[in-house]
Amino acid sequence: MSAREDLRPQYTKAFQCIGSECEDTCCHGFAVTIDKATYLRYEGNAEFRPGIETHFTRIEGNATDAAFARIRLTPDYNCPFLTRDRLCGIQIKHGSEYLSEVCVSYPRTSRRIDGLIEKALYLSCPEAARVVLLNPNLMKPEKDENGSGSRYQRLLTADDQAGEANASPHAYLWEIRRLTLSLIRDRSYPLWQRLFILGLFCKRLDQLVSSRMQALVPRLLREYAEALLEGKLRPLLDGIPEQRPLQLRIVSEVIERHLALQINDRGHARFRECVQDFLKGIEWDEVGPVESCISAFAEARQRYYEPFMQAHPFILENYLVNHVFKTRFPFGVNHRGEPNSPQKEFLVMSVLFAAINGLLIGIAGHDREGFATTHVVKLVQSFSKAVEHCPEFLPTLDPKLGSGAGMAQLLKS
Repeated sequence: MSAREDLRPQYTKAFQCIGSECEDTCCHGFAVTIDKATYLRYEGNAEFRPGIETHFTRIEGNATDAAFARIRLTPDYNCPFLTRDRLCGIQIKHGSEYLSEVCVSYPRTSRRIDGLIEKALYLSCPEAARVVLLNPNLMKPEKDENGSGSRYQRLLTADDQAGEANASPHAYLWEIRRLTLSLIRDRSYPLWQRLFILGLFCKRLDQLVSSRMQALVPRLLREYAEALLEGKLRPLLDGIPEQRPLQLRIVSEVIERHLALQINDRGHARFRECVQDFLKGIEWDEVGPVESCISAFAEARQRYYEPFMQAHPFILENYLVNHVFKTRFPFGVNHRGEPNSPQKEFLVMSVLFAAINGLLIGIAGHDREGFATTHVVKLVQSFSKAVEHCPEFLPTLDPKLGSGAGMAQLLKS
């Protein structure tokens, strides 16, 4: 099976670092890891050697060739090699060949799939966030020769050729990716419904994988393609009630964990500013719980957030598409490099989406008619930097959220 170009990210080619013009440089707030080869190069250079112990910390115990040491940030949470012009002093003086692998590649992240290298972008970089979020044509338009449902037609004949009992589920990655990307961009369903359907699919996929019944994956793909083409799930989805308290609880938990883990951390001031705007937007009085602000939250969503998103429907779709590429969804790994289950992968995606969505609603309530793409980019970028890059950050996920009802309550907004 050959990879299809329309199922691989092409937009990373459009990214260009804006250097000192960046509003939140990657040389601020990140404890950058240094690979072994780069560290030894620094250690062997007479100019670097006097500052080795001052500017670097060796990783003890679980060091790898890729993560051998870390740069020790200044009290202002800056890289010690950041110049007054907000440029990299190492690159200026010694050239890019002296940069660590992380510094050379960021904000690009690479993965090898079927012998092919594909790159996505970390949205913790402001310019990368703009490249991804603000492009109304991030992916090539799907051919629509047979009507609005044609995006699923190819999956009706999902190939059983690899359907052996002991086949790896990764053998169907491209077909699963086709369903995932098609569903995320299918605007005949509200976005929360698309994610709900994707969650149901991932739950079924997880059951097949854990039972070693991977040979049934093509049948599962055909079932969902047929259900989407014929609208079989619409009556179920349309009858699901809203659960705004749960949405606010997810946002509240993100805020509380951020404060608990990084209470003295000045490296995430932009995210703190977004949180303050969110709290003002939902009229939190600093006494009661955030969940008590349901009525202001609902008004912000209806009056300011929904009209904006109706005019920019691609923004959160693009966030999800980039997440799929960035994590090799639904066969990603956790921060220790251990494989995640498809259901856990979806649960992580849905919690991140729900937190971003909820925060944006509050920020829209704060900025009202002035709510704009700049606010979205700032929130997503600072959230990615403060949350997605912090392995200890994601809250303990409630197993109930993995159920159909739990996912609907989490996602519907």
